[in-house]
Amino acid sequence: MPATTSLNRPVDAIRRGDPPAPASTQPEARYLRPSTGWRAINVAELWRYRELFVIFAMRDIKVRYKQTVIGAAWALIQPIAFTVVGVMVFGRAAGVGTDGVEPAFLFYLVSQLPWMLFNTGLQTSSVSLVGAQNMLKKVFFPRLIIPVSAVMVTLIDLMVQFGLVLVVLALLPFLPGTSTFVPPLQVLLLPVAVLWTFVAALSVGLPLAALNVEYRDVRYVVPFITQFAIFAAPVFWPASRLPDAWRPLYGLLPVAGPIEFFRWCLLDTPAHPAMWAVGAISTAVCMAVGLAYFARMEDRFADIV
Repeated sequence: MPATTSLNRPVDAIRRGDPPAPASTQPEARYLRPSTGWRAINVAELWRYRELFVIFAMRDIKVRYKQTVIGAAWALIQPIAFTVVGVMVFGRAAGVGTDGVEPAFLFYLVSQLPWMLFNTGLQTSSVSLVGAQNMLKKVFFPRLIIPVSAVMVTLIDLMVQFGLVLVVLALLPFLPGTSTFVPPLQVLLLPVAVLWTFVAALSVGLPLAALNVEYRDVRYVVPFITQFAIFAAPVFWPASRLPDAWRPLYGLLPVAGPIEFFRWCLLDTPAHPAMWAVGAISTAVCMAVGLAYFARMEDRFADIV
């Protein structure tokens, strides 16, 4: 980096006798001070730094699969393993229904996609700020980019896992007792299901990421909770097993609505509009609260990380 004078002009430019740059082109000094109240997210600032979303996401992808033997194929091991668990334990041993989806393993396999997007996105975003503490102390950029890009990485895993689902669907006619898969019309809403799951993971991950900067216990609490949450979420069982009166309240669980909506889009399982409405509203509220809390804490991250 070239040496500069107190006037912020490069030394070699002064030696050449170049005139000072106009005031409009001078770099603007920015002073970060801890915020004293609630404030909104600066959307215009996020747009100016939009390239960082992709840069940070690509960096996280390289770090995740660096020095691995099978690379992105690790994204397939977990859904396959949990599908086997679902079939053997919940399907055959416990006799839990699959909302009429046949073969049953298809129900468990498809359920893993939104769950893993939510679970992985939540865990990576909640520890993302601490993992980037060196950048937080040295460089200014909107801190919101870090947890958002962490969740964006999980979309790569989702695409790999969805490729597995497509292969399975293509092979269904060759399996005994099965027929050609005909996607329902609502499969066109599948991107909405993915977006809902993405936002749900971020709505919980944002406040946890801010809390983890100050209280490092968060990084231990989140995995502990999510390893039990998979059984509370409708991953291995359908929400239709709940009483009708309680089903809408079940939508308050952040990941319940996205999983059921995802399955409905792809497998045409029973629709639960009331539960989806409650889930969508709760996701919006959690996102608003999470963004507000994150914005309130943002300027303090570099001081306490």
